[in-house]
Amino acid sequence: MKTLIRTLSITSLLVLSLAAFSQCRIRVESPDSLPFSFSMNEKTVNQIPVLSLTLDQPTSGKINFKADFPARPELSFTQVITIKKNTSVEFAIERSKGTLKFILKGESEMIFPEMSTNADSDSSAANTPNHTGCYPVADDAAYQAMLTGVEAQPFESKKLSLLAEFASKQCIRTEQLRAMMSILTQEDNKIALLIASKNHIYDPEQIRDVLNEFYLARNKQKATEIIEAGR
Repeated sequence: MKTLIRTLSITSLLVLSLAAFSQCRIRVESPDSLPFSFSMNEKTVNQIPVLSLTLDQPTSGKINFKADFPARPELSFTQVITIKKNTSVEFAIERSKGTLKFILKGESEMIFPEMSTNADSDSSAANTPNHTGCYPVADDAAYQAMLTGVEAQPFESKKLSLLAEFASKQCIRTEQLRAMMSILTQEDNKIALLIASKNHIYDPEQIRDVLNEFYLARNKQKATEIIEAGR
């Protein structure tokens, strides 16, 4: 049985300064009964069905969104969406007038830090304090390759091993860590993954969001203690 990843975060890396491009953050959520694959302008974003997806893209204007539901292919649909420059938008897949649609739930302006154009500047100089954690975020291709490798493993112990190895060597976002945790069914293994990633989070100010991945009160408390330790 394929593992369902509840949340997926994808960041498109930009080679040139963000000041020269518009960039948008797009979040899509689906009901628990409808894991989906998402496409933009006929380009598939995720191969593994998810219930929630967040991605950063240097794109705006009219975009063709498509949601495919592997378990209910007859419900798959497309919709043309207009995205404003430099905005963060959130959509929910919901029924409207009897059919599924992408329904806009929120929209806000995105503010990007200025990036150094001095090629001789080292990474510490270019990395202005616009975040409080590690930098830079892991390459998306490497992240996706890791998820594919994890998906192929039949045993959770091996899945944990691969996830923890990646989390302990790469800089990841809180949303990515939550997606990794959602692959694991045993909460003790989620705790182990949290420990492995503790010092490798790009946005530690958001780290408490991972508490939503725990159901048992004792494990949620244990995760809280891990998060608070050393602060």
